[in-house]
Amino acid sequence: MTNTQDITEVEWQFDAADSNRVAEWLSVANIPGYTVARSGTKNLRDLYIDSADWRLHRARLTGRVRAKGDGYELTLKGQSTVTGGLRQRREMTEKLSNPDDIARDDLPLTAASAPGDCGNAIRLVIGTRPLLGLFTIATNRQIFILSDGEGRLAEIAVDSTTALPPGQESTDEPPLQRIEVEVEPGGTLERAQRFVDVFVVGNALQPADISKFEYALKVCGLATPVNPPNFGPQVVAAEMTAAEAGYAIMRKQFSVFLANEGSTRWGDDIEGLHDMRVAARRLRAAMSAFREYLPPVTERHRMELGWVAAALGEVRDLDVQIERMSEWRESLSEANIHALDSVEAIFVARRNAARKRMLRALDSRRYDIFVERFARFLRAGPPRNFVHGRMPIGEVAPLVVGKRYRQFRRQGDKITPASPPYDYHELRILGKKLRYALEFVAPVYGEPLLEFSRGVTAIQDILGLHQDADVAVGMLEEMARSDGRRLGPDALMAMGAVAEGYRRHAVELRGATPAAYAKLKGKSWQRVQKLMEKQK
Repeated sequence: MTNTQDITEVEWQFDAADSNRVAEWLSVANIPGYTVARSGTKNLRDLYIDSADWRLHRARLTGRVRAKGDGYELTLKGQSTVTGGLRQRREMTEKLSNPDDIARDDLPLTAASAPGDCGNAIRLVIGTRPLLGLFTIATNRQIFILSDGEGRLAEIAVDSTTALPPGQESTDEPPLQRIEVEVEPGGTLERAQRFVDVFVVGNALQPADISKFEYALKVCGLATPVNPPNFGPQVVAAEMTAAEAGYAIMRKQFSVFLANEGSTRWGDDIEGLHDMRVAARRLRAAMSAFREYLPPVTERHRMELGWVAAALGEVRDLDVQIERMSEWRESLSEANIHALDSVEAIFVARRNAARKRMLRALDSRRYDIFVERFARFLRAGPPRNFVHGRMPIGEVAPLVVGKRYRQFRRQGDKITPASPPYDYHELRILGKKLRYALEFVAPVYGEPLLEFSRGVTAIQDILGLHQDADVAVGMLEEMARSDGRRLGPDALMAMGAVAEGYRRHAVELRGATPAAYAKLKGKSWQRVQKLMEKQK
């Protein structure tokens, strides 16, 4: 989408007691090495937009439509990182088409259908929800250009800003006096720093404590949802019952799950999808570990979560393979480095198809019903009439952890270098369940359980790499069978070399497994057992 500007905005933001006095200071500023030139005045009018359930805000994004001399522009801003008044954030902007034909009441609809990357990102995040106009921010901006001997450094905006609820043209609220120093890209930050230091002292400026968006929310009396949502206590404590502990764990993981939904939908950062998938896994693990102590309806939620996790997992697995392409190419000779280009193209096409399926799932009524019902379930807490859940967590934890340890040991004791890959994969899954159980109840027992958990993580890392190698070999073999003619001989030979490298690596990992497994037997486990039994 060529009409979208995508930049990292870097600017200092300060609050001032009187913006006009700041403008006067800039008009006569005489700081050696710098020049300040007035560049005019603008009256800006910005409509801020979001869905009724604050999808953009929950995804840590802010949407804005700004009136320009020749029409309107749509901007999507990411979350700021703030250090002493200096803010950095991603900013995407695109010009809206046919500006003369757009009525102001139609701006949210126009923004939702914008054809560029900015509009597409909004559609991905909000799904099927309509965009709404939240409020208007009107700003009188006096502009100054800061330069030094090497050229232009920054644009200084001296703003007087008011926020207006929908349909309102004026307000009695005092305006927000805001100074913004937006630096030019490419090494100008350090050159502008000395001027900014003098500027701040000379005008008694203070780092901005809220954004214009937050100021407008306050003025207009709008309350955004807590992000992540608050479903109740999320920390396991020794005085809890088993059901209360189970609910606390589920609340924490569901908050992480929802907090990463926006990033997962947008797809700009694959770590958001990873974190959402891991939270789904931990949720299902908690439901399984505490199954006897949670109401029966929990199982229905676990099944629905499994459906969502499957949609997430398909995309994440392909993300991993695409990430590995550079690693695969490094194993080839210089002459064959492009032989895998066609393989990567197939992975990307498969991932795009998987993302469409994932987005259909997240946009579905089924998903909305799951989120709504599970949130209500978590807020309600354990039913008082569910007797099994009343057992103290101190009595239940040894049973939950002990059961998973025994399952892990039964599988681990039968593993040999000749065992099939499936047996190693099963040990990895059981190790993950054991690690999650240890981490779930660690707040009750402290460092000893976390130390043992780190030992489980160590063998899981080995088994995870082994599983990755096995999956990679399987995917390459499947691709050779299904797409061999399209790939051609060079790609097939390169794929064979990569697969052979993975097979050798798998053998090395099998050799490293016994030593890591041995550390989880004997005295290390006995210490964990004694601690849990002692605190029953």
